[in-house]
Amino acid sequence: MKKNVVLVLTRTLYAIFIVGTIISLFIVYKDINSSITFKFLMGYLFFTFFMLLYVPFVTILNSRRLKWIEIRSRLFKFIALFALFGAVNYCFDYVFRPSNIDLLRACSISLGLAFSISFIDVTFLKKKEK
Repeated sequence: MKKNVVLVLTRTLYAIFIVGTIISLFIVYKDINSSITFKFLMGYLFFTFFMLLYVPFVTILNSRRLKWIEIRSRLFKFIALFALFGAVNYCFDYVFRPSNIDLLRACSISLGLAFSISFIDVTFLKKKEK
């Protein structure tokens, strides 16, 4: 049985990202200042930007394997969740911080949550065997 290289790479990158996040949080929490930690945090920052580009790319690449009906249902789910999370975030901002409402922040949070909930399993879609 042949393993899908993109699937293994994606899982490895997620594992590295989680470990890097834990190490970065520890470095920031303990306020460790050295040249090695600065280089690690800069590398983690670049890796995070890479992941922000890689995950949507792989998701779109893997969504080609889905049927049109499933893509349509996921898009509807994405739009509905985006609107719901945006409205809830805006309402919470209006109730708890009425003087400091930021629509860009609310939209970016709701976009990320809706995308991850709707399409995260497409990122790990296995190649169909013939």
